[in-house]
Amino acid sequence: MSPLARRAILVSILVGSAIGGAFILEELLTTRPDRPFGHTHLGHLTGWVGLSVILLVFVYSFTKRSAGQRRWPKGWFRVHMIAGIMGPVLILIHAGNHFHALVPVLALLAMGAVVLSGLIGQAVHYLILRTLQDRRRLLAQQGLSEDDLDARLHAMAAQEKAFRFWQYLHAPVTATFLILTFLHVGAALYFGGF
Repeated sequence: MSPLARRAILVSILVGSAIGGAFILEELLTTRPDRPFGHTHLGHLTGWVGLSVILLVFVYSFTKRSAGQRRWPKGWFRVHMIAGIMGPVLILIHAGNHFHALVPVLALLAMGAVVLSGLIGQAVHYLILRTLQDRRRLLAQQGLSEDDLDARLHAMAAQEKAFRFWQYLHAPVTATFLILTFLHVGAALYFGGF
């Protein structure tokens, strides 16, 4: 089995476990059948924390764009990946299996699409990194400095067509999720208050 297939199986198991665990935890936290956990004060707080964690995802995008041709912000990419899983898990705990309103359900589906496209993007990224590491070894053998290596590899990564194509899919799904999320939050605040 290839490393990519093993990684895909591991990620699938972890994501499935996270989703199942979030639904089980929400069920355990729901103390009254007529008032699901997501409609309690602690449930709302969980939703706000989940949204805050999800918003951390965007720091990487802004940092990467502001870095220009300098170094790739690896630390923020790790935050991007971890927050891109943990935030949606908190949102699932907030939402549970109570699908009674259209906008929150659409926001939840869009969030799932963002996470799925993010996982696909991570696989594409993994393949690109393997290729770039091979190129790094070849360029290092030619005697280039670390800064020159980073600059050349950054330029090569920016031209990667598979990653560009993936970004054209991931960005609109993310924008749709954000719009639906802000509609949900706005409606929740308008109709229910804090």
